[in-house]
Amino acid sequence: MQKHKNNKKLTLAMAFVLGCCVFGAGDAFAEEAATRGELAFDLEGITVEAARPDWETKLSPGSVTVIRPDDYKGEQKTLPDLMRKVPGVHVREVNGKGQYTTVTVRGSTAAQVGVFIDGVLSNLGGDSAVDLSTIPVANVERIEVYRGYIPARFAGTFIGGVINIVTKKPEKAKVGVELGKSSYGGKKGAAEITAPLGDGSLMFGTNYESSDGDFAYDNYAAKGNIERISGLIANAQSKLDGFYADSVSKYADVLGDKQGYKDAVNSVNAALADETIAQANKYDAWKDYVNNGGFAADCRENVTSKLSTTFTEGNVINSGTMDLYKEAHPTDWYEKFREDYGKIQSGNISGVDSNIINHFVDNEVKKEVNSTDITQNKEMVGYQETVDKEKKNLEAAKNPKRWRQYNDYENINSILKWQNDEWMVKAAWNKIDRHLPDSLWNGAFSDAPVSFPVDLYDTYGYDSRRQKIDTKELMLQNRQNVGDLEWGWMIDYTQSDKEYRAENVHDNLITEQDKLIPLRKWSEYKSDKYNAQIDGTYKISDNNMLDFQLNYSNEEMNIKGDNLDRELSDQELTTVAGQIRNRYEQEMINLQIQDTITLDDKDSWFLTPSVKYNRSTITGYSEGKRFQDLANKQFGWINPKDEQTDDKVTWQLALKKEFNDNFTMRMTGGTYYRLLNMYEIAGDGAGILPAPNTSGRESSFPFPEEGKQFDISALWHGETLGGYNKTSLTYFWRDSDNMLQLQRMGKDYWSYMNDNRGTARGIELQTNFNWNKFDVDLQATYTKSDMQRKNSSGAYDWTDIWATYQPEWEGNVRLTYRPVNNLDIFAEAHYTDMYYTRSVKEEGLAYDSGMPVDDLLVFNTGIKWKMKDRWQLAVGCNDVFNKGPEQMIAYGNGTYINPEFPVQGRTYYATLKCEF
Repeated sequence: MQKHKNNKKLTLAMAFVLGCCVFGAGDAFAEEAATRGELAFDLEGITVEAARPDWETKLSPGSVTVIRPDDYKGEQKTLPDLMRKVPGVHVREVNGKGQYTTVTVRGSTAAQVGVFIDGVLSNLGGDSAVDLSTIPVANVERIEVYRGYIPARFAGTFIGGVINIVTKKPEKAKVGVELGKSSYGGKKGAAEITAPLGDGSLMFGTNYESSDGDFAYDNYAAKGNIERISGLIANAQSKLDGFYADSVSKYADVLGDKQGYKDAVNSVNAALADETIAQANKYDAWKDYVNNGGFAADCRENVTSKLSTTFTEGNVINSGTMDLYKEAHPTDWYEKFREDYGKIQSGNISGVDSNIINHFVDNEVKKEVNSTDITQNKEMVGYQETVDKEKKNLEAAKNPKRWRQYNDYENINSILKWQNDEWMVKAAWNKIDRHLPDSLWNGAFSDAPVSFPVDLYDTYGYDSRRQKIDTKELMLQNRQNVGDLEWGWMIDYTQSDKEYRAENVHDNLITEQDKLIPLRKWSEYKSDKYNAQIDGTYKISDNNMLDFQLNYSNEEMNIKGDNLDRELSDQELTTVAGQIRNRYEQEMINLQIQDTITLDDKDSWFLTPSVKYNRSTITGYSEGKRFQDLANKQFGWINPKDEQTDDKVTWQLALKKEFNDNFTMRMTGGTYYRLLNMYEIAGDGAGILPAPNTSGRESSFPFPEEGKQFDISALWHGETLGGYNKTSLTYFWRDSDNMLQLQRMGKDYWSYMNDNRGTARGIELQTNFNWNKFDVDLQATYTKSDMQRKNSSGAYDWTDIWATYQPEWEGNVRLTYRPVNNLDIFAEAHYTDMYYTRSVKEEGLAYDSGMPVDDLLVFNTGIKWKMKDRWQLAVGCNDVFNKGPEQMIAYGNGTYINPEFPVQGRTYYATLKCEF
C-alpha cells in the first residue's frame, strides 16, 4: 500500500512538473486571440506563419519589441540601424559602418545574444558573435527582439536576449524594385518578385549593397606627436652630426695637407654654418670624398707608411692575409710570414710578395673607409633610418586630416521561398566581399598615441586584408494540426566559407618569428551545420496551453592557411604555431518545455513557467603533417584530440496581470546557462588560441557562463493626449558568473578564460504616440553594470573593473510629420552616453584608466514622397552635424586619441522604389 501511495505521489509530482514547469502558449495563444477580450486558448486556423495581433504583449510573457523594416523603406537602414531603436539594446560597429557589427542586450556580451532567422539559429560556432552587418533586411517582414525571458520556441541558451528575423511570406503577385545612392560611394539595389505557385506562393528577392567607405576624419594623436617626433629627429641628427665632426677631426693630422680632404672639410664647414641648407644635403661633399675613392687613395699612402707598426700577427690574421701565405707557401707558410715580418719591421719590403702587401693594405684601407663611411656603421645607419622615418612621421603629424583606407565592402544576397499553410521551403545565399580596415591603435591600446600614420601609409606587416564570406542555407519546414495538438518539424543546412587574404605583405615590418605563425597571410574557415527541430503546442484545456521543442544541431569547422602544411618541431610546439588546431566539431541538444496557465475566470492572470535542458559537446582535432606523431612530442599543451561536454537544466517563470483593457503588468525571472561556441574554445587560429592549463601541457577548455535574471514591467495602451499611445516601462536585473574574458596567455596570443563576473540592472522605456499628422517614437535605456575580474592562476582575488563598450544611457527619438497623405517628413536623434574601452581600474586614475569614449548625439532627417500608388522617392541625411568622426578618447594627461575604428559621419542618400 505504501509503495502504491508513493507511486501515486510520484505520478502527481511528474504531472505537476510537466504542467506547471513548462512553457508554452505565450506564443500559441497570441497567434489566435484576435481581440483582447478573447484570451482563452484556441487552436483553430494554425498556419506556418499565422497572424499575430498585439505583438508586444502576446509574443512572449516577457519583454519583446517588434520592428517592421517596411515602416522605414527607402531610408537605407541596415539591421544595426533598426536595432538602435530597441530599448535595452546597444549596437557596436566594431570595425566601423558596414564592417563587423555586434549587438548586446541589457549589458550582456555579444556572444550572449542569439540571432535567429525564421526560427533557425544563425550563430555559427566558429564565430565569436553574429555579425549583424551581414544580415539583409530588404526581404524581412518583421524583427522580434526578446529580452530577459526567452520563449521556448528558440533553441539554445542566451543570457542577453534573442533577435528573431522573420522573412516575408509570399502573398499576392507583385514585382518591386529599389535603387539607392549614398555618400562615400554607397550603392544599393533590390528586387522582389512574388507569384502564386501551386497551392502556395513563391517569392524571390535579391539585394546588393556596397560602399567605398573612404570618409574623412581628423587624427587627434597626430598633433600631440609633433613635439615628440621633433625631439627624436633632433637627437638622431645630433648623433649623425657628431659622427661627421669626429670623422673630420680624426684625420686632420694625417690627411690635412691632402687637397681632397681640404675640399671636403671646407664644404662641411660651409654646410654647418648655413642652416638653410637641407639636412640631407649637409654632408654630400664628405660622403663623396669617402665613398668615391678620394679618401681611400689618401689613406693608402698613410697606411703604407705605417706598415712597420700595423703589420702584426694579429692584424694579418684578422685581415685574412694569413690565408694568402698558406696558399702561396703551403708547407712553410709560417716561416715565410716570420721572414717577411722581420723585413717589414726593418723597413725593407722589397723582398716581400707584393700581392700580400697589397692585400693587407687594401684591408686596412677598407677598415678606415668603413669606420668613416656612415653607411657602413650600424649605429649610424640606425640613426639615419630614424631621421628618415621620423621626418615622414613629422609630415603626417603636421597634417591630421585622414581618409579611411581599406574600409570598402560589398554585400550580395538572394532568397527563394515557397510557402503555403503547411509547408515552407527556403533557399538563401549571402556573399560578403570586404577589406578589413586597419586599427588606429596598431592592434594594442598602448600603441594608440603613436600609431597616427595609419590611413596615411601602410604600418602593418600584413596590409590590405581582404575577407570574403560565402553563406548558403537550405530549409524545409512542415506544420500541421492533429486534434488539440499543433506541431511541426524543420530541417536546415547552413554552409559558411570564410576566406582571408593579406594582399600587401611588408617583410620589413615582420619579424622572422612572426613569419612562421600560421594564418597571417591567408586562411580559410569552412563550416557545415545541420539542424533539426520538432516543436508544437498542445491545448491541455481552455485555460492551459503546453509548448515544447526538441532541437539537435551538428557543426564541423575545418581550418586551412599559410604555415599549416609543414611539420612542427618540438620547440615550435611550445610557441603559438603549435597551438592551432585544424578541425573542430560541436554537437548540441536543446529540450525546452513551457506552460501558460490562466489562473482566473476573467482571463486576467497568467502564469508561464518553463524548463530547459541544454547540452553541448565540442571536440578539437590536431591532424595532418604538422602534427605527425603528436602524442610522442615532449612539449606543447595541445593534444591530438580534446573533448568537452557541458549540460545543465535551467528554469524561467513569468507572471502577468491584465488589470483592464489598457493596463498590464508582468514579472519574469529565472536562471541561464550559456553554452560555449567553438570560437571561444578554438579561437581564430591567429591571436586567439585555446587556453592552456597551469602546467602548460594540456588544453583546458573554459566553462559555460551562468546567470539569473529578473524584470518587472508596466504596459499601457490607449487614448492619451488626443492620440493613441503605447508605453512600456521595465526594470531589469541580471547576475552572471563564469563570464568569459580574453586574457593574454603568452607573448603574442590570448585565450578565453572564466575570469569575470558581474551584475547589470537598469530601466527600459518605450513609448509611441500616434496622432492624425504626427507620430512620436521614443526609446530610452539606463544600464548600470558592476564587473569584477580574478586571475585564473589564483594570483589575486576579485577586483573591480570597468564594464567596457556599454554606455549607461542610450536613447532614440523619432518625429514623423505627414502634411498630406503621400508625404512623410521625419527627424530623429540618437544619443549614446560615454563608455569605457579599457577594463582595468588603475588606482588614482579612476576615470581616465578606463579610456572613455565621449558621448555622441547624432541627428538624422529625411523626406519620403509617394509620387503615385506604386512609386516612392526618399531622400535624407544621416548624422547631419557630422559628429561621428569627431568622437575621441581621453588617454590621460590631457592627451586625446581616436576610437580604434572611427565612425562614418554625415551621409546623404536617395532611394527610388517602385512596385507593380
